Amino acid sequence: MSEKQQYSLLPTAANSAATTTTTPNTTFTKDTAADATRYRRRLRIGFFKLCLVAAAFYTLFWMPLDDDSNDSDNILNERSPSHHHHHHHKGVHKAHHKDYRDRGLAKQYGFAKHMDAAVEQIVEGTLESNIVWDRLAEMTDTYGPRIVGSDALEKSIDWIVGKVKADNLSVTTEDVMVDYWQRNEESLHFLSPTRGPVKLHILGLGYSVATPDPVNGLTAEVLVVQSKEELDQLGEAGEVEGKVVVWNRRFDSYDTSYMYRLEGAVWAEKHGAVAALVRALGPFSLQTPHTGGSIAAKIPTASISAEDADLLERSQRRHQQQPEQYPDWPKVKLVMGATTDLDARVSRNIIVELKGREKPEEVVVLGGHIDSWDVGSGAVDDGIGCFIAWETIRQLSRLDQPPRRTVRVVFWTSEENTSVGGVVYAKNHPESKESRHVFAFESDTGVFDPYGIGFTPSQSQRNLLRDPKSITPMDYLAAAGEYFLGSREDLGYPGAGRHVLPNGGGADIEPLCEKGIACANFMPADPFPLPYSTSPYALTRPPLEQEDSDDSQERHQYHQGEHGHNHLHRRHRHHHHPDEAPRRPVDSGYFYYHHTEADTMGAFTPEQAKQSAAVMAIWTYIAAESDIEF
Repeated sequence: MSEKQQYSLLPTAANSAATTTTTPNTTFTKDTAADATRYRRRLRIGFFKLCLVAAAFYTLFWMPLDDDSNDSDNILNERSPSHHHHHHHKGVHKAHHKDYRDRGLAKQYGFAKHMDAAVEQIVEGTLESNIVWDRLAEMTDTYGPRIVGSDALEKSIDWIVGKVKADNLSVTTEDVMVDYWQRNEESLHFLSPTRGPVKLHILGLGYSVATPDPVNGLTAEVLVVQSKEELDQLGEAGEVEGKVVVWNRRFDSYDTSYMYRLEGAVWAEKHGAVAALVRALGPFSLQTPHTGGSIAAKIPTASISAEDADLLERSQRRHQQQPEQYPDWPKVKLVMGATTDLDARVSRNIIVELKGREKPEEVVVLGGHIDSWDVGSGAVDDGIGCFIAWETIRQLSRLDQPPRRTVRVVFWTSEENTSVGGVVYAKNHPESKESRHVFAFESDTGVFDPYGIGFTPSQSQRNLLRDPKSITPMDYLAAAGEYFLGSREDLGYPGAGRHVLPNGGGADIEPLCEKGIACANFMPADPFPLPYSTSPYALTRPPLEQEDSDDSQERHQYHQGEHGHNHLHRRHRHHHHPDEAPRRPVDSGYFYYHHTEADTMGAFTPEQAKQSAAVMAIWTYIAAESDIEF
């Protein structure tokens, strides 16, 4: 019997007579009714299976992601060799999700196809060479650090202008009157009763005066304090007068610690101190004091290393707790020959411009500050910020068509001393119908792995009463980050540079921000994300234990070779790819280098320089090509 006959709901001709009962209204026999019940049951089971297959197909190939916030983490796990086979289908699944998501973002936010092509061209052009790193290395190797007012700064500016002209870009300069502070000779010794003079590590602070005798210096007892409140209490008791105040406040964050560098001498001077020394503003030290600006006082002030500040504190405590064994209050000899000439020199802002094709009157300005302190080479703060902006406009000029809006790169001068370069720029380029800034973008926190941007909308957008469902500038940029950067894997790690955080701004663009213009800052990832480090100084080869077996050494070597990271614990078995390191926006790691002798080309790699340049160029292109008000 055929399957169709067996499960037919109607009687067949062959068995019709045999199965019909004498009851007139009865059509089926009991056997036929049972067959029909089984058929219906199989239909229900088949339909249920079909629904399961359809649901699985929809989930695997079509359903959009509900929450894409952890895409980078998922992608990171998929890239791990140990997860490759397990996540093969998941990778296909995510690829379909990405396509679906990208189509939705492009439609909702107006990301045109030509923008995709431009971004690809920007990335390809930026990554094809190490020109960013090579140019910065050449300048810093040739001219060194560039404190404002120095010949080194002006020679560096001349060098840059010549190179920009060679790039066939439009470049001009504008004069800025600047102060000229010079460090000159300086030294600090701890006068140990048992060791004799012990040389300590010192960097005078900007605008500090010299010691009364610039050659022989001054000698005085130290008074180590932790806070302004402690100083005030000791000052009221008459214990500060005639002493060298040592601010030994441990670093917790720059925002909470830098006031001691800025005003420490002024506070100490009010209580009769003869000098002020400030613990280096950094989370880590290898005898590296941090210089920086200070409010001019009548007493000299300098930064000392964290190790030396702790040495003086321990010596003071021993004297206080064991005066019979340590009868002498600790003393130091400080020599400083610093000088300050106000409004003594003319420096220059460098301005490079690419006219917009449709809205040349709307300006997207970006850049960094070309001056630095007089230690290290000024590569991190802020040579690299200027050079990735330079590479940004160089790449945008190579596109098939320039962005809609004008792009202007500025190398601001004198940020470290009074930020007058930014003030002069804002004054010389006022807002008008012929030219107005719509987006200001600064890079001044170094370059490591790219993380994203900080952003503050314009005052007009902040004041706008809008429909809750309408697209805000923050919405637009967040979507753009996901669309153009969220799935990239060629800029250091998956999704590098895509993040958009609030509160954008910077010292050089502050005058523009105060006018209500939308402001943003380039944000690298912290160079020391725990528990791993992306610093080029991090060890990359683990020490192999001599007692390890050949097999364990082979496995250890494979682990290191695959993942390229040093594990400090013997036979560490956490199989983390370096890309799995939890990135966080730049934080305390930047201050390993900030204003120190460690501010050199060794703080970042050529790859990090060009990847960061690519990210800055993409964000600049997004701002300049869009037609929304930020």
